[in-house]
Amino acid sequence: MRNIIVLLFLVITVMSAAQTDAVIEWKKRPDLVTERIVWQITSHDSASEAVYFEQQPFTSDDRYLVFKSKRTGDWLIYRADLQTGEIMLVSKEINPGTISIGPDGQHVWYTSDNKLFKTDVATLEEKIAFDFKDSFKDQHISFSGSLSADGVYTLVRTSNETSRSIYRVSLETGKVEHALTVNKSEGTFSHPLINPMYPHLISYVPGPDTQNDMTLPMEKRARTWIINMKTGENKQFLTMPYGFRATHEKWSADGELFTFFRKTVPGWTPVSICSINKDGSNFQVYYSHNNIRLGHGLSSDDGKWFVSDGQDPHYNPIILINMETGLATTLCWPNSSIYGGLGTTGHVHPSISKSGRFVCYSSDLSGVPQVYVVPTGIE
Repeated sequence: MRNIIVLLFLVITVMSAAQTDAVIEWKKRPDLVTERIVWQITSHDSASEAVYFEQQPFTSDDRYLVFKSKRTGDWLIYRADLQTGEIMLVSKEINPGTISIGPDGQHVWYTSDNKLFKTDVATLEEKIAFDFKDSFKDQHISFSGSLSADGVYTLVRTSNETSRSIYRVSLETGKVEHALTVNKSEGTFSHPLINPMYPHLISYVPGPDTQNDMTLPMEKRARTWIINMKTGENKQFLTMPYGFRATHEKWSADGELFTFFRKTVPGWTPVSICSINKDGSNFQVYYSHNNIRLGHGLSSDDGKWFVSDGQDPHYNPIILINMETGLATTLCWPNSSIYGGLGTTGHVHPSISKSGRFVCYSSDLSGVPQVYVVPTGIE
């Protein structure tokens, strides 16, 4: 009996400590233009940042949102309960870089001390998904946040003094496969993405960016190249006609489409949201705007909706587009500064939940970068 009482006391103590650690900062207000209710999730006096638009911040049940905040002096992962507004610490240490809710909709993935972690967002139970210390010695490791839909494969970027590389890692077998190496003296790469349903396909953006040079032949103006891990082929994939450039691509959830923004050169507008098939064919345009400089966005998992931000400083709406009809709804006006000195924190970078019911984004409209959520009205 005494042991049971002691155990109950410990459980109550732990629960009380957890409740004490939680804070509520959210503020719900109508957008000044659209009058749609916007949730300001964070209001701490230090910077907070939503996940990059390529990744998923929401658990699949729409209960929790994960984000990064610098409230302790270091960037750490936190979760916000979208039912109560409570914010709690998820991870005490992370490497700089990407975090994302995984394909199971339950765990947040991130790296720390050259290990890849997956933490259950609801229970906060932490597990090591992969330890890189034996695979990549004397290399700086960066998690791409890109995972196959079955959670088996992910991509890792490595770098040393002379080169940068991409590896595909099987989290099931532990197999590490080299995909690409670029010597720093010859260039670089960014935005490596694994096709979620066809994980032998890996897209990436080569650097330096040569798209604006209209004197170059087409084969030297590619925005994106694609690696086929089955055949070993590495080839030019997405290239815009003269007078245009492409940016901020993303695979659709079913792996069939590769969406991107087509921008006019010189300038930016008119700008269009477009796609090609996974084999590079069937170019499509879904939506265009002559004035707002659309720039970051992605489609919902069911492929019916596309969310995009604008990239004009202090004038950047979030637009929800019906991919079948091309009709658009302005959800709200984050009006972030897009100030380069803040890095990614000053950008809006909207992402949409698996259900399509919520959009998450960042804005420094209040003077400090904060995390926001806006309901879309999709049921």
